[in-house]
Amino acid sequence: MYKRELIVTKENHQLRIDDFAYQHHISRKALKVIKQCGDILVNGEHQTVRYVLNEGDYVVFIYPPEDNQIIPENVPLYIVYEDDFLLIVDKPKGMACFPTRSHPCQTLANALSYYYHSIELDSTVHFVNRLDKDTAGLMMIAKYREIHDMMCQNIQHIYRRYQAHVEGQVEQGVIDLPIHKDGQNMRRIIDENGKDSRTYYRCLEYSDGISRVECILETGRTHQIRVHMAAIGHPLIGDLLYGGKPGTFDLESIMIAFVHPITKQIKVIKKMRLSCK
Repeated sequence: MYKRELIVTKENHQLRIDDFAYQHHISRKALKVIKQCGDILVNGEHQTVRYVLNEGDYVVFIYPPEDNQIIPENVPLYIVYEDDFLLIVDKPKGMACFPTRSHPCQTLANALSYYYHSIELDSTVHFVNRLDKDTAGLMMIAKYREIHDMMCQNIQHIYRRYQAHVEGQVEQGVIDLPIHKDGQNMRRIIDENGKDSRTYYRCLEYSDGISRVECILETGRTHQIRVHMAAIGHPLIGDLLYGGKPGTFDLESIMIAFVHPITKQIKVIKKMRLSCK
């Protein structure tokens, strides 16, 4: 069960509880769920959202347990960072994030569900960022819906660095091209009707017609690095969907940095087992 504990300061006293909640980025939807299935305590006593707060009041928003319907499976899980609110795992290449018709089991969500059961965490799986099945590396998971909402309010504030091998000799630059879904296909295209997308890239190494590149995302669109690099004539090696030559596809998420939503500390998490070298 997740609890949000706050102290009323001089700057926000004399507010109703609902206004105080909104001021602290608790959404109307979340507050409705708390009212219906959780609880609100002020100095240890139940109060309604109409209660007016005073300086020094100790307010606790108690969220109800989340219904986790993902089947738990004892699949290896590589945790590289964990606290009471967040997990960062190193997802292996070939593992899907969520169960689908083509990948109904042995997914990262199944592995996380098993882990949650083992630590008696009443929550479902909340991915802050996602990786394609064949992309390896660091993924952030919020342990609670409220933390997920806080992290996803502006994904640009999460620094994400990737590496991959691409065709041709690459220098460095910024790709600022809108990405759009190609009909009902999983493929994405560059289209003026698409969503704004920005990728920074630079070459780390070049040899025999192949560049090892580093990419930093400002946005987080599906297939963003793959689409953008192909758009400038440097598709990822082994990425046949976007015109890459046969070879080993090795896109990896190697670093995540962020401001922790609760402690406000800057966290920098790096992948230790690099295969893209």
